[in-house]
Amino acid sequence: MSEKLSMSGSVRPARFQPRLPSETLIVHEMPDPEGVPMDVVFVGGGPAGLAGAIELARLVQKDNEAGDGLGDVEIAVLEKAGQLGEHSLSGAVVNPVALRELFPELDINDLPLRDPVESEAVYFLTEKRAIHIPTPPTMKNHGNYTASLCEIVRWLGEKAEGLGVNVFPGFPVGGLLVDEGRVLGVRTAPSGLDREGRPGGDHEPEMDISARVTVLSEGTRGPLTQAYLEWQEIGSENPQIFALGVKELWATKVPLIRVVHTMGWPLPSNVFGGSFMYPLDQNLVALGLVVGLDYRDARFDVHEVFQRMKLHPLFKPFLEGGEMVEWGAKTIPEGGYYSVPAQRHGDGICIVGDAAGYVDVPSLKGIHYAMHSGILAARAIFRALKAGDVSETGLRSYTDTVDASYIIRDLRRTRNIRLAFKHRFVGGT
Repeated sequence: MSEKLSMSGSVRPARFQPRLPSETLIVHEMPDPEGVPMDVVFVGGGPAGLAGAIELARLVQKDNEAGDGLGDVEIAVLEKAGQLGEHSLSGAVVNPVALRELFPELDINDLPLRDPVESEAVYFLTEKRAIHIPTPPTMKNHGNYTASLCEIVRWLGEKAEGLGVNVFPGFPVGGLLVDEGRVLGVRTAPSGLDREGRPGGDHEPEMDISARVTVLSEGTRGPLTQAYLEWQEIGSENPQIFALGVKELWATKVPLIRVVHTMGWPLPSNVFGGSFMYPLDQNLVALGLVVGLDYRDARFDVHEVFQRMKLHPLFKPFLEGGEMVEWGAKTIPEGGYYSVPAQRHGDGICIVGDAAGYVDVPSLKGIHYAMHSGILAARAIFRALKAGDVSETGLRSYTDTVDASYIIRDLRRTRNIRLAFKHRFVGGT
């Protein structure tokens, strides 16, 4: 290690990452006969998984009503959080196109959205000033709505359960059950263990859930997704780039009337990112900072920088006298078009949403892409079930339809923007 440092003068963290425990994530065993049999299992109860489960349940229902259908198709959504929405941070600006696609019968006012974006501003920050700049075309939000993501997820969960989908919160998945190259289902992770791995009073043992098709909707950098892509040697043109988003929800005394985005301070010129402030209600504001994790200074602390940012004259007047009611952080796949896996389906498996990297960084959008990918996966799975072929060939239409959809079209249009900021802020701009 010291010899490498003296020769190169730097450390690349990727070279020293812990090895992915593929032997526990890819389990070469047949499902336990005493396990739970399902037809389709969605691993992850976020927008992608729930949208896919809803679309699939509706397709099966409509097909059965038309006669000569598939009959009962058991669909399950496994969510590691104790309740749906607990791992979905509130505060977002949402393109409603996927919600409208999923619920064409509902009026826009019946969807789980707050208010339409009627006013917005983008600022370049210095330590003391906020300089108003023209809104870049990719960041214009006319036609979009402010929303609480956890509210969207809970609402989708209710709709899924109403269609007969088995929604199981509190069930983290520990591995994929496979035979040769085919995915046969999942094995849940045991819970209620102490630090030494010994069962406690609330211990729940692992359980096998078999499925004809498993859909990985586990979000950013999901371990099952990583292990499956590594196992099947499915790559992308570029490695994925990740960002960390730190977010707080504030009850304020001063109402915010516009959507705000910023760039510049408090980030150094060689760190990519920006902040946002969204109105969720008359006195409820979502505030956040998103920072690309490809920065080189190991001493840089995103959480500490975010706290300093809140003292800026642009934000302080809204937060002063208010109260923080919720906080959290999540990673975001920022690599875009060149970091999407070449293939997002396989024998008995599909990969959707953030797990597949469907996020457009210049427009700061990913929710409607996640939902649309879940919908397209459901349609491909339905066709495969009808044909009796859930092999790689039978599910190929999922990758093909995503590649022909607005998901990849949008990512391709903005494919070089994030990469340009490798040349610092001025070069990227």
